[in-house]
Amino acid sequence: MSKIKAFIEKGHNIYIILILTFIFSVIVRTGLGILCGQMNVFYDELLHWNLSKSIYYHLGSNFRNDILSYKEILYSIVLSISHILGNVQTQYHIAVGINSVLMSSVLFPAYFMSEKFLNNRFRSYIIAFLSIMVPEMYYTTKILQENLYYPMVIWFFYIFIVIILKNQYKLRNIIFLSSYIFLVSLCKQMALNIFAGVALYYILQFLVFDKGNRKKCLISLLYFVTTFMVLKVAYDVFFNLVNGISKESSAETTIIAILQNMFDSYLLSRLVFPTLSYLLLSTLYFGYFTITLPLSFGKFLNKKEGKLFLLIGTILFSTIMVICLRIIPAENLDEVMHRFHFRYMFYLIVPLLIVLFSIYDKVKIIKFNNSIIAISLLYVLLLGYISIMPAEGSTIDCVGANYIKYLFDSEMMVNTLRMLVIIGISVGIYLLYKKKIKLFYALLVIGLLSSGIINNLYTYIYIYNDKQNSVNKNSDALAINEYLDEQQPDFNWRSLLIISDKNVSDAKLETFLKRPDYYYSKTEDFTKYIKDYPDDSFWDLNLYSFNHQFHDAAIDYPKYILTNKWFSIKGYEKVNLNLKRYYLYSRVQEE
Repeated sequence: MSKIKAFIEKGHNIYIILILTFIFSVIVRTGLGILCGQMNVFYDELLHWNLSKSIYYHLGSNFRNDILSYKEILYSIVLSISHILGNVQTQYHIAVGINSVLMSSVLFPAYFMSEKFLNNRFRSYIIAFLSIMVPEMYYTTKILQENLYYPMVIWFFYIFIVIILKNQYKLRNIIFLSSYIFLVSLCKQMALNIFAGVALYYILQFLVFDKGNRKKCLISLLYFVTTFMVLKVAYDVFFNLVNGISKESSAETTIIAILQNMFDSYLLSRLVFPTLSYLLLSTLYFGYFTITLPLSFGKFLNKKEGKLFLLIGTILFSTIMVICLRIIPAENLDEVMHRFHFRYMFYLIVPLLIVLFSIYDKVKIIKFNNSIIAISLLYVLLLGYISIMPAEGSTIDCVGANYIKYLFDSEMMVNTLRMLVIIGISVGIYLLYKKKIKLFYALLVIGLLSSGIINNLYTYIYIYNDKQNSVNKNSDALAINEYLDEQQPDFNWRSLLIISDKNVSDAKLETFLKRPDYYYSKTEDFTKYIKDYPDDSFWDLNLYSFNHQFHDAAIDYPKYILTNKWFSIKGYEKVNLNLKRYYLYSRVQEE
């Protein structure tokens, strides 16, 4: 180990290592993504992928032939370049490569901000390496905003550490930080949590932690909020004008719902348990000591360590609050087991590790702090009242739980997991008490690294075994693309109507269609419509966009109707296309 440390610390060796690590990560993740992930598609992926097609074809925010008031399209803009080459399957492979480059690029800001903060190349590289080994790096197999959001958020922390910590009240820096957070918000709605977290950070500085600079703090807060809001409002107005939108955006709907729930006292009382569960589970999934050790040594943190740890806390708090006020009431309210949305906060592991390594020398020399025992006893006590296993659906939202859910799949094994957590905490406290700090940090790093490797590998194997469920749908989509290109070179895709069982069921088919501007309806609506109005056009048929029902008189008589069940449709005949899962009908009678 000493030879490795010496090699890293010497000259420009670290830059060679970083570049080689980046290249290796990109190659491995692209290969695994193409091998395992291309067939594993769900509804959110369809949204971002179809919006990328709409951007490429200059259709605005078109989704199933409806203009969405969904404004967080930065990731879709980046992916739109993948549609330049090849067929849809090749384009999907290119997107996986783009994801791998984006996620692997986290290595660089993670290293450079760690080195700036710690002034130690070896520890900084450990943090950087762990930043690309977290289980959530599996998202490179999926068309998810996290692939762009993760590096953008790490660059946010880089800005905070390198620029803001020098002078947190310099207005030029504040405006730059606020402008960058606005840019991040164009990638994902959850970036509003970062905005709220920074605002709360300055509020706490004003009220508690920096009373001597209250005037500067207040002015900085006003500049921060004003800059963000001006940019946000200007962008929203521009987006609405370009796309001809007058309805509320999805972000506005979310904010309104959160504000309404904040004043619902009955609901708030039912959210105490989910909030506590999220706090305990997030502490566990971050590695427990990454949070509790800096917390127990709080009075020994220097100014920059305290500020960074405070920012992490305010962002974590705002994220948990948004999840509990907005998502849980619609998903798991009044349930003991919750769908754990760890993907909204997993990036905090990087700054947490920076703080953890920054106090390494303090932990070595300062007398053992009994406060970590008190925190651990409280944690273990509360742990007995929550479900330590996330609910179904966490397969996507908490990749780190995948192998745990597989291994501890019975009540007896869940209790075994609780015992292992208690043993792990006890061993950690014992090592701290005995001042075996080097061994403590080594075991913690090995644990985090092992978690990333095992959970990633298990998840890759899981989706590889599951991908056959999508093969027929994808091949049918590619056959339809080829048929329409051959038979109708100038085919207007708005003349295609897809009928399926439910709103989300054919995401795997739609992902592989050439264009996004088709119509979509549910089987139950379509069946009732052709029964009640057999001689009418489809102008009044219920159509579905992304969580939105609408009508479009322009649909009239679509040229083609694609269904996953056989129908007798007046004026249409089945096309002999040898599809495996679907039936394609062509219009043969003019009204």
